[in-house]
Amino acid sequence: MKIIKLLITSFLLLLSLDAFASPSARRCMILPVRDSVGGALGYEVFAKVEGYLKSSRWCYYQYNSEIINILSNYKKNLDAALENPKVIKLVSEKTNAGSLIKVKIESLPKGVAVNMQIFGANGRDIYFNEKIELNSDDPGLIAQTVNNWLDQYEKQIPYDARVLGVLGQQFSIDLGKDAGIFTDYEVKVVRPMRRRKHPLLQEVVDWETKTIATGRIVHVGESLSQVKVLRYEDKSLIQAEDWVLISKNTKDSEKRNLKYDPVEGNDRTSSFGRLGEFGLALKIGTGSNNNSSISNGTKSINGVDFAIAFDSELWLTRNYWVGLELEKGFGKYSKDAGNLVSDSNSMDSSRFRLLAGYKYLPMGFFYGPQVDVFFGYGSYTHGFDNQVADGFTEINFSGILVGAKASMPLVRGIRIYFQFDFMLDPGYEEDVSIFGSAKDTSNFHVAAGAEYKYGPNINLYGGIDYLSDKAEFASDGTKVTVKNTALKGGVKFAF
Repeated sequence: MKIIKLLITSFLLLLSLDAFASPSARRCMILPVRDSVGGALGYEVFAKVEGYLKSSRWCYYQYNSEIINILSNYKKNLDAALENPKVIKLVSEKTNAGSLIKVKIESLPKGVAVNMQIFGANGRDIYFNEKIELNSDDPGLIAQTVNNWLDQYEKQIPYDARVLGVLGQQFSIDLGKDAGIFTDYEVKVVRPMRRRKHPLLQEVVDWETKTIATGRIVHVGESLSQVKVLRYEDKSLIQAEDWVLISKNTKDSEKRNLKYDPVEGNDRTSSFGRLGEFGLALKIGTGSNNNSSISNGTKSINGVDFAIAFDSELWLTRNYWVGLELEKGFGKYSKDAGNLVSDSNSMDSSRFRLLAGYKYLPMGFFYGPQVDVFFGYGSYTHGFDNQVADGFTEINFSGILVGAKASMPLVRGIRIYFQFDFMLDPGYEEDVSIFGSAKDTSNFHVAAGAEYKYGPNINLYGGIDYLSDKAEFASDGTKVTVKNTALKGGVKFAF
């Protein structure tokens, strides 16, 4: 079970990183090493440098077999292709690497000339450029020279991590235990304002930045961490892709107060940036109501219904929440099967759900996958015109419900979700007594869909919703079943 859980979490981690982060300079890969002796030196140097990158803590090495397919199209003139910014940019897009390392080796009468350039994700920005002549063509010496340059380059990367997402006074960063950081480390958030290039070499030599805020790491995952804001240094808000500088100083962490934060207290386990969210949605779908018995056969009506729904969540902590869901619907049903006194019936429905739940975050931050388990009280009322001879009246199913919901990022700004819940032996009531007390009842509800982050505090969402309520009676094998399938679309507001 632990192995399965680890595999699932690792898979979701990869999806989350792809969904939320544009290439970081700390996500690197080495391009094929070119030499002037038919690859005899290049292959050995490539293998040694690649091994160094894979074992380093500063570089999240990106390897994608698709790069072989891309570069194979240029095998007749690979040197020229690797000089083309469009090719390098394409490789970056396929591998999600922000530092693309290009090494070229030229043989000399005595020794070799080694040149290493590191390009940014756009294929044009040169972050690092060094060249040296060595008196030996030993692959180990060449690889060690490149590795030394990479150590220099790592010190020049202007950030330790980047902001992946922001939720109130907490934000997530793309750095974790595998980079050697721990909880209570302090961080500084800065924003790049302008890059400075060398006027002749066109290399990026410096960045102009401004400080946005300071914070403290409150949760560390394997490759991701959660940070709580301690103090804003600027009236700008933190946003995705801001730069993060890590400091191991924790002495003053407990003494600092949040300058612009209205939330009081400094308990990182219970304090959370935003209070919750609420949403409004419209639903359109089809429903049915049928009753069957041995003596009277099946009598069924169906039709189209419409509904307006309100749902809300209040976050008590970053893991515990309470929720309220309300819904009001109406529709016009007509005969579907059986001999009916009246071939039409009006439908008037309502839904009430009061929930409490626990949110499990596999990667420790809200912008990754989420799994909610919850319980509460639910009540579903299906109102129909009283038609006793046909077996239709207002009925209600209510009781304790339990369920779970899972959501995960699909692409940047979009998450998908799936939810299932049911009532434990729900109660059954009729407005006008027709069938009497039910001996057995059941209820289940399924929902699936997607959410799109339209703005910092606004999410648009849509999906499909299915509800089934059923009651069985002791006499005459009577059964009553009400079903509804609807498309749902709406908007959620965070507060």
